Amino acid sequence: MSGARRKRKEVLARRLSAALVMLFFVGLGGAGVLGVRYLTDPARLPLRTIRVEDHFRHLDRAELQRALTAAVDGGFFSVDLEKVRQAALRLPWVAGARVTRIWPDRLQVEIVEQVPVARWNDGGLVNGNGEVFYPKGGKGLALPLKFRGPEGKAAQMLAFYRDVQPGFRRRNLEIRELMLDRRGEWRLKLDDGLLVVVGREQQQYRIERLLDTYAVLGQAGRNLRRIDLRYEQGFAVAWRPEEKG
Repeated sequence: MSGARRKRKEVLARRLSAALVMLFFVGLGGAGVLGVRYLTDPARLPLRTIRVEDHFRHLDRAELQRALTAAVDGGFFSVDLEKVRQAALRLPWVAGARVTRIWPDRLQVEIVEQVPVARWNDGGLVNGNGEVFYPKGGKGLALPLKFRGPEGKAAQMLAFYRDVQPGFRRRNLEIRELMLDRRGEWRLKLDDGLLVVVGREQQQYRIERLLDTYAVLGQAGRNLRRIDLRYEQGFAVAWRPEEKG
């Protein structure tokens, strides 16, 4: 056999080998596509159970279950987990959610419920991160603390409350209502009914002066109705009317 013919045969063999390899991978790819279609067909691997993990104080479990069920539009492999998670997060009482698949036919949903720390204006609630949410029935929820302020200021008000409340607590007093107006003026109401006008500046210093005065006044301080701290050298006070025996 001449060298030229042998060379042509070698080239032909290499081409044939390459073609067979390509056909092999094309076959694998086709099988892979068929396999993916099979696995993502909701009729073949349907989801049968949505299991919700947690015990709720406020969240309506039936409402949550309805929202989750409506968001499921595929089978075990094709279901959009993020869509299911977002459906849970749209409920006001849900602070966080995690969705996972459990073989062979179950979704597991873990819920973090909102924990309200204060009422907000009319019908809203504030959580521990200073975020406002508006659940059904929020207006009637019994919480000892209320914030009144402009939209977007809840986090600032919560931080202010956490800064000043320990000082009042050391005097056996509790802030029951905290108010901030659009000009930046702070007011607060204590559990004994005293209204405190703090003002727009030097809030921490003014409150410390008030608490020092409370320590001196003793029981007489309980007879105050209103106190205005916006004075350089003292306070303006209004006393409760004397009870007539």
